[in-house]
Amino acid sequence: MSDRLKKFTNYIELFDFYGELLTIHQQNIMNDYYLLNLSLKEISEIRGISRNAVNDALKKAIAKLEVYEEKLGLIKLFQKLKKIEDPKIKQLVIDIESKIKNGI
Repeated sequence: MSDRLKKFTNYIELFDFYGELLTIHQQNIMNDYYLLNLSLKEISEIRGISRNAVNDALKKAIAKLEVYEEKLGLIKLFQKLKKIEDPKIKQLVIDIESKIKNGI
């Protein structure tokens, strides 16, 4: 996997775990860019802001998400739980993944 793809998937994972902690504006821009795969120009036109403002919002949102993971470590903990073979923990991991995918 290329470094760019690793970063991209990492940002999506961070957004899945911590996206609700961002401002609505940052959530919308992250969603547009990472989930809808819109370009900076497309987002700027849709949102009525400059391309630079979109880029800044993405950078600030990513920085916040990285700080949240650094402080809380939920993704690291979740990855450790996924490796445990206990059936109860496996079911817990499945339940958590389901809630993340459904935005709950």
